[in-house]
Amino acid sequence: MQLLTKGLNRSLGVATALLFTIMVLAVVWQVFTREVIQSPAAWTEELAKYVFVWTSLVGAALVFSERGHIAVTFLVERLPRPVRMSVAVLIQLVILVFALAILVYGGILAAQNSWSQQLTALPGTIGQAYLILPVSGALIALIAVLHIVEDLRGIGPLTATVVRTEEEVPMIAGLEDAVEDSPLAESERHDDDPKER
Repeated sequence: MQLLTKGLNRSLGVATALLFTIMVLAVVWQVFTREVIQSPAAWTEELAKYVFVWTSLVGAALVFSERGHIAVTFLVERLPRPVRMSVAVLIQLVILVFALAILVYGGILAAQNSWSQQLTALPGTIGQAYLILPVSGALIALIAVLHIVEDLRGIGPLTATVVRTEEEVPMIAGLEDAVEDSPLAESERHDDDPKER
C-alpha cells in the first residue's frame, strides 16, 4: 500500500509541476505578445485559466494525499486511541462522500451538460475541460480509502499507537500566556498562597 501511495504522490507531483509550467509559459507568452509584439495571443488567456483550475484540483489531490491540508488536531490528539481512530475514519468517510457526490457525480453532469460547447480560442469543448472534476474526485476518493486503511491499521497521524504526551502536543501560540493572565488562573494562585488565607 505504501508503494501505491508513493507512486500516486509522485505522479500527482509530476502532473502538478507540468501543469504549473504550462500555465506560467502561457502567461509569459501572453505578456510577451501583448507588450512586445503588440499582437496579443487570444488563446493564452483561456489556456491559462483552464490550466489554473486543473493545477488547483490536481494539487489539492496531492496535498490531500500527503495529509498536508490544515487540520486542527489539538483536541483530537488528547482523546483515547479508539475515539481518535473513529474520528479519523469519520473524517475520511466525509471526504470520500464529498469526492464521489460532488466532484465525480457532479463533475460528470457538468461535463455532459457542456460537452458540445466549443472553447472560444482553443480546440476542444468546455465539457472536456470539465473532465478534471471527476478525475480529481476519483483520485481524492481513492486517497480517502487509502487513508481509511491506514487509520484502521493504526499508522495514520491521528491513530498512531504512540500517543503523544501533553508536552509533545503543540501549544497554540499565545494560549499559554492567555491562560496565565486569566482571572481563573489568578484566583488559583491566590488560593495557593498561604498569605492570602
